[in-house]
Amino acid sequence: MSAQPIQEILSQLQRVKKIAPDKWTALCPAHDDRRPSLSIREADDGKILLHCWAGCGAADIVNALGLTLADLFPRTNRYNVGEARSVHRVWAHREALQGIAHEAIIVRLFIARLVGCAPLDHDDLVRLALADERIGEALRVAEEGR
Repeated sequence: MSAQPIQEILSQLQRVKKIAPDKWTALCPAHDDRRPSLSIREADDGKILLHCWAGCGAADIVNALGLTLADLFPRTNRYNVGEARSVHRVWAHREALQGIAHEAIIVRLFIARLVGCAPLDHDDLVRLALADERIGEALRVAEEGR
């Protein structure tokens, strides 16, 4: 990773567009993105904040780039072990909650269809099972991050 992590990350993304000072959008590398759903922001302290509006977690995004979550933080902050554990815990909890919130929306949509007497097809049931799996995984991540 270069001295300027934001430049390294932006150089690996596609359809990058600067939307404000220290803010960009791009195609998310963690899923088959057709319209830019990834928001990127460089915080005042040099941390890079990533948010995929389609629901991909930051770990999935950096993984797709061949990086780690540590690469989102300035080098000067990386070696304080106590701080790193605290930051990891906050990220794990935030990602777990974001994942649960996204999957809860999916579940609510299916419930609304069922209440309206619309049957669920095989693909719907597969997606519902995936929501259940992702919620369970998010809960496990949150448990590990305590």
